[in-house]
Amino acid sequence: MKKITALVVKSVYYCIGFCTIIIGALYVTSDLKPQVWQPDPPQSLSGAFAINNRLSGLQPVLEHIGLGPEDMALHPTSGMIYTAFENGDIVYFDPQAIDVSDSVTLVNNTQGRPLGLRFDVDGNLYVADALRGLLKIDQQGRITILATHYKGQKLQFIDHLAVAKDGTVYFSNASQRFTMHNFVYDFLETSMTGGIFAYHPKSDSVTSVLTGLFFANGVALSAQDDFLLINETGKARILRYWLSGDKAGSHEIFIDGLPAMPDNIYLDPDGVFWVGLINLRDPLVEQLASYPFIRKLLGGIPASWFTPSSEYGMVIALDTQAKVIHNLQTATAYTSITSALPFRGKLYVASLRQSHLAAIPLSEL
Repeated sequence: MKKITALVVKSVYYCIGFCTIIIGALYVTSDLKPQVWQPDPPQSLSGAFAINNRLSGLQPVLEHIGLGPEDMALHPTSGMIYTAFENGDIVYFDPQAIDVSDSVTLVNNTQGRPLGLRFDVDGNLYVADALRGLLKIDQQGRITILATHYKGQKLQFIDHLAVAKDGTVYFSNASQRFTMHNFVYDFLETSMTGGIFAYHPKSDSVTSVLTGLFFANGVALSAQDDFLLINETGKARILRYWLSGDKAGSHEIFIDGLPAMPDNIYLDPDGVFWVGLINLRDPLVEQLASYPFIRKLLGGIPASWFTPSSEYGMVIALDTQAKVIHNLQTATAYTSITSALPFRGKLYVASLRQSHLAAIPLSEL
């Protein structure tokens, strides 16, 4: 009996020692500097966000063309829809073509990872490229790098953008701590280093607009360019930043408590904001908000090992008062939606993780 007890005690010591070594290795390897934060109360798929399957009729568009079409942009005069893939290709297609895939035309390859796409009034395409910076592609397809740094510091993860009528380009830097290759660590650390910047073409300069955001993502201007809407993905909310009027220079919560994490945002001609929500809120991330030590240890695990806790498809449309006009969902037809664009009777959606776009007639929604 004594021998058995001694063996058990010895085994426990070995187990404790092994666990201590593992914990120590994770702690030393981790580069995270987690802070305690307070997420909003959990939001279920109910009320204005009641669960539904209204996107079940989505059909593939541009199959076998490229992977990860993150965003879309509508050319201001031609009616062509532009998108970009993870290999750097930026293409456009004719949504009215009999065979859309046959209409695909390559604009150029950024040699990076193009994410956000938006046009100015003259038809120049601006690109938020996570690897190369803020880019401009003129009507001949020539690429110019506009911004990569702010005050001598490289912007780590330029993500999305909006172009004002005066040519100012407002763009997001998702995180100043992490890049697109290890951005998952930003959700573990809660670095709050995301921000919004403005590129001024006349002076070829960059200014800071808003800092301290938990993964700054999609950006959209109002129809009058008097405010910006900013998707703060990590907090599952959208902010409004005033550019003019009595509130100029201030910001407020536009809508919060979303059940999923907003990615890109698009203003349609009717003044409606369409938001792609890439994933349902991650309970693991939020439950660990008060446990920085555990999150520190998780930082020792390779970023590629982390996967979303849910695969879900969701789009919402909001008016200027943040009223939910459309609540569109699917659990299977097309998931991880990053962008939504209504055009000529159809709603087009894009995804960072899919191999094609998808579309559904607006009459079916």
